[in-house]
Amino acid sequence: MRKIVAGLFMSLDGVVEGPEKWGMPYNTGEAAEAVTRLFDDADTALLGRGTYQMWSTFFPHVTSEQVPTADWLNAAPKYVVSSTLTEVGQWQGSHLITGDDVAGQIQALKQQPGGNINVGGSITLVQWLMSNGLLDDLYLQIAPVIAGTGRSLADGEQIPMHLAATRAFANGVIEAHYTPQPR
Repeated sequence: MRKIVAGLFMSLDGVVEGPEKWGMPYNTGEAAEAVTRLFDDADTALLGRGTYQMWSTFFPHVTSEQVPTADWLNAAPKYVVSSTLTEVGQWQGSHLITGDDVAGQIQALKQQPGGNINVGGSITLVQWLMSNGLLDDLYLQIAPVIAGTGRSLADGEQIPMHLAATRAFANGVIEAHYTPQPR
């Protein structure tokens, strides 16, 4: 069975929203390479509505020379989870997951042959995947900065996680790899 793997940037005060405002100075060297490696075992992207709408206007116009993951994202099948969209735009390979049985549709996607399914950004989707027991791996790159404001992963529900591995990078970023604990 395929795994759903999420990667998020996080500040020291637990903020995962808006890393382009506070985290990009730390997305260099080993940290940037670690993000790119998450794509090595994946062949599919799973995105929330907001991330999809933002990325679909940006990534079709850049290459991997500009953003290392651009060619992968542009070529990969993209599944967009939304309760409000009725169709997805023109970004090549985009498909909409909506309706009453979103969990079933995602579980069916996990059953298909292929590599990992990557989730980048999409805070609400990551929270929902964790809450519904569909997320297999969570990689947090914790930047040595206090963001001061923004959303965290907390949505009121306790979800026990197991620390699978950690790495410290020369630029002060700590990567923490978590897997959900059985409930």
